[in-house]
Amino acid sequence: MTANLSRLVLGSAELRDDAVTPRLLDQFQGAGGRALDLANVYGDGESIAAIGSWLRQAESDLMLYIKGCHPPFCSPELIQDEVDRARSALGLETLPTFILHRDDTTTSVDQFGEALLNEVDRGRIQAFGVSNWSFERFRDLQAALGAKASSLTAFSNQFSLAEMVKPTWPGCLSMTMEEIASLQRDGVTPLAWASLAEGFFAGRDRPSWTSERNQMRRSRAQELADEQAATPTAIALAYVLSQPSGPLALVGTRSGAHLDELIGATAIQLTPSDLARLEA
Repeated sequence: MTANLSRLVLGSAELRDDAVTPRLLDQFQGAGGRALDLANVYGDGESIAAIGSWLRQAESDLMLYIKGCHPPFCSPELIQDEVDRARSALGLETLPTFILHRDDTTTSVDQFGEALLNEVDRGRIQAFGVSNWSFERFRDLQAALGAKASSLTAFSNQFSLAEMVKPTWPGCLSMTMEEIASLQRDGVTPLAWASLAEGFFAGRDRPSWTSERNQMRRSRAQELADEQAATPTAIALAYVLSQPSGPLALVGTRSGAHLDELIGATAIQLTPSDLARLEA
């Protein structure tokens, strides 16, 4: 297993209750994959239920990052229900890491913090994090938690070689390399969702990623891929995994061949000059 493979997180937004899901999970775990990204909202709950069925049958020690409280359920009063929903679907008494899927900026961070700490104290979650929160709100939450801030262990915003020029969904936010480095210094795990920019480097043009700057980065990824006998997608993933600040890269697929490509990309070592060339 490559060192970077431990930083690859298999997303489950596209997984459903079918023959594809257990096959992909077996493939990922068998190759040395270490973590899964789940959410109550994926497939209206079908995805997390399918993964729960697999977990009950497989011998697995995969790390689970489980998101809940997606709008319209983004409220401190609903955190307990969302935790219960995930625990039931996965057949787990305690969730390893529960992540708020969105923020509600009309609600104080103190209220969110109190509700999350209550779940920790009751042994229903081990730790928690936030997704699509501004970095400023995240810091406010840390401060509000005070001595118990060690329970806040994950921060998940978008990050990739392509810069998000338009939110993929309402309320979605990106994070910068400086923020990622700051998180790592604090012992908080940065999880980069859409680390492949929704297939942008495979040639898919989407409004969220279409810009002259991103087109140039895609061209450079193609050039570097040609030199390394790889694909632009593999280079784009290697870009995220080669960041010295060490973010985890969330990827999603329903294809075994594509998953092999992504796993193989974890062996690509990009130099600082390669990274600068891609960004230039």
